[in-house]
Amino acid sequence: MSLKYYLYLSHLKIGLLAAQVASSAQHETELAVDLKVVRYSRKAVLPERHDLDKLEKVVRHLQDADQIGAAYEDRPYVQACLEMRWQVFPTAGIVVFAGTLDDQAVVLGGSASHVIGGGDAEPVGSVPPYLFRKLQELRPDPGEFDDERFHESLAQIGAALPGPAQRVEFVAKRLAEKPGPNGTLLGSPIYVALVD
Repeated sequence: MSLKYYLYLSHLKIGLLAAQVASSAQHETELAVDLKVVRYSRKAVLPERHDLDKLEKVVRHLQDADQIGAAYEDRPYVQACLEMRWQVFPTAGIVVFAGTLDDQAVVLGGSASHVIGGGDAEPVGSVPPYLFRKLQELRPDPGEFDDERFHESLAQIGAALPGPAQRVEFVAKRLAEKPGPNGTLLGSPIYVALVD
């Protein structure tokens, strides 16, 4: 994986997914036979030392298993590179990234605790029921939430985020989607990184 400037890195998701990925051999056994001597040796492979090692392993596994696709593809995870605005909502404990890709509003919501330098917020923002409720509270007119209003509000939330857009790349788990023209996609990011 090339060097990245991470804005968001979900240590919790990375750890949970990495634990499910079939690990490569943690040791190698070498048996050498000489006409006079039988030799046994064991090579130790160092364990993963960092979440970035686990992230690379998880992303590679998802790619190899054809689980990651573009926003328009029907895959459990989405990977994209686009201009996004983002904001941390400390009282809600969430961060929201929002942009548009091929006429589709893309909104990523996660725990504010996973923003690099984000402080000590509790890691609850990515849990779908909590995230849905907090997104509903961000609407100018919180009311009953049906599927149609939910997707309308995703586009409104994204359009209302302040600040300049930054070019980012991400891998996220799809949580909700309304396909088609003027569609929306809500995802829970595994990581978000700035792109040069």
